[in-house]
Amino acid sequence: MTDQKITKNSKPIPCKIILVGDSGVGKTSIINRYLDHYKENITSTLTASYFSKLTIINDYKLNFQIWDTAGQEQYRSMNSLFYKDAHICLMVYDITKENTFNNIKNYWYESVNNNGLEGVIFGVAGNKNDLYMEESVDKNEVNKFCKEINAVFKLTSAKQNFSIGDLFNELGERFLNSNFMLEIGEEYFERSNSYNSFKIKKSSHTNDKNKKKKCC
Repeated sequence: MTDQKITKNSKPIPCKIILVGDSGVGKTSIINRYLDHYKENITSTLTASYFSKLTIINDYKLNFQIWDTAGQEQYRSMNSLFYKDAHICLMVYDITKENTFNNIKNYWYESVNNNGLEGVIFGVAGNKNDLYMEESVDKNEVNKFCKEINAVFKLTSAKQNFSIGDLFNELGERFLNSNFMLEIGEEYFERSNSYNSFKIKKSSHTNDKNKKKKCC
């Protein structure tokens, strides 16, 4: 059905997304829920797994290339291989385990930020929100951290399918408004003038943002 919708680009624009976080926080379950493959009692990911999904956001056809990375400490050294060309990094923690959020701040963010692309888009998912009665992570601390790194933040529940689609859509919108889109090239657009119009619009938007930063 989505392929029949009129879009601004002729070919799906590739967007690489990596999910990072400690083992057991629900990275694989989030992906499976987003892909409508959800099932309970899955095994932990070893090294990395690849998934893809075609989606349309703001009339742009995107190909989300999703990588699920391992959270176990013995596999972390291999994860940096998947950071290098990722446009989006979704960091996942378990709201019932404070250490999984602390590890996002103290390890996962720095690891991706130091080894990934310049301008990588960050998202944070506080997963297992269905267990909100057992929540042990201070949301004020999460909000403060996400504001500092300009990350999208959502409380999610893969089990209840809560906020999963909204999270990926918002990350996709960030991608469409990022400099990564300027690097894509006109090959993905229906007509060359469509890409030129996009570049002019994006350049104007960037200049407006810079003017606001300099003001006052």
